[in-house]
Amino acid sequence: MKIVKIIEWDMGHRILHHRSVCRGLHGHRYKVEIGVSGDMVSKSGASEEGMVIDFSDIKKISNQFIQEKLDHAFMVWKKDEDLISFFKQSKGHKPVIVPFTPTAENVAAYIFYRLQDKFQDIYKTGLHLHSIKLWETPTSYALYEKGDLHEL
Repeated sequence: MKIVKIIEWDMGHRILHHRSVCRGLHGHRYKVEIGVSGDMVSKSGASEEGMVIDFSDIKKISNQFIQEKLDHAFMVWKKDEDLISFFKQSKGHKPVIVPFTPTAENVAAYIFYRLQDKFQDIYKTGLHLHSIKLWETPTSYALYEKGDLHEL
């Protein structure tokens, strides 16, 4: 069975070589749909009995990365020398330096890779991270699913 938990956060970025306004500094209210799959917990009397995983546990596990690392941060490609220099000289910012241009596709894969081990078979029911659907705008998302091959 597959279940999904939605988490939102605010983050800035820019697409350095893009031909449109996305080349400039801007931010989004990101929304991520975290899909996990596995058999339901069947242990009698367990808090999670009848669940794949408690939704609050998905939130807790995911927010250890999303809220602590990405919320109100600015994602910067390590080859964006101007922004790297700016953040080195400025205080009070929360840059996240990444080895890829921060497109929705790359950010979705990044989140998947950062979270996948955290959900790996917690209850011995085959639980695993199945997908990350990252909404960059209300009408545009990138979907990364287990088995997709995407090098970051």
